[in-house]
Amino acid sequence: MSNEELSRRGALGGGAALLAGVGAALAVSAISRDAEAQSTNDVQVLNALLRAEYEAQQAYDLAVGYFGSPDMADPGRSLGPAAALVAMHYRSQHADHGMRLSRLITSLQGTPVSSSAVVFTPPAGFTRTVQNFLRLAANKEKGAAVAYTNALKSLASDTAAELVAAIGGVEAQHFIVLYLLLKGVATPGPAATTMASEISPRPVVAIAGETNSLATLPDFEYTALPMS
Repeated sequence: MSNEELSRRGALGGGAALLAGVGAALAVSAISRDAEAQSTNDVQVLNALLRAEYEAQQAYDLAVGYFGSPDMADPGRSLGPAAALVAMHYRSQHADHGMRLSRLITSLQGTPVSSSAVVFTPPAGFTRTVQNFLRLAANKEKGAAVAYTNALKSLASDTAAELVAAIGGVEAQHFIVLYLLLKGVATPGPAATTMASEISPRPVVAIAGETNSLATLPDFEYTALPMS
């Protein structure tokens, strides 16, 4: 083989290697861009949920303020003290959700929306009564449960999906309790004012390594019939 042929073959081999290298670099770049796009999407989705959590906290703040001193003509006035305790409990769980979402957004290299950037106002025509504040809370909790479920469809991060599922289950719990109260299926009993924290008892359903989740709540024990 002539030197000219060897040079031509070497050039061709070098060119193929160069093209392969460029292709690999482009592939890595595409993967990097795709991962970045997914992270950006997750941050946007999580920030939308975070905004809703801030709105829920503000809505409960308004409700608690009214429950503490209902209008004298309000037919639901007697429910105020128990409703205030439930509202404060749910508000604290929404604060927990907001904290978790904010931490996760930061870990994804995003910037959490500021609570000061979110201002909640009741819908037009809203009248301040105990029943209407309970209806407002139920509507917000239903919307949150749906939003968290829909968010799962677009999240790329397993960690984000785990948190969203764990919080969404609690929002559904909140809605069911309020729904039953508003429908008259359930009414606050004597324990409502002393055991409000046991209504939807955990802020999240299940997260790996989380000790304050529904998954760690002991099962009810069964009892035998008393001896006759």
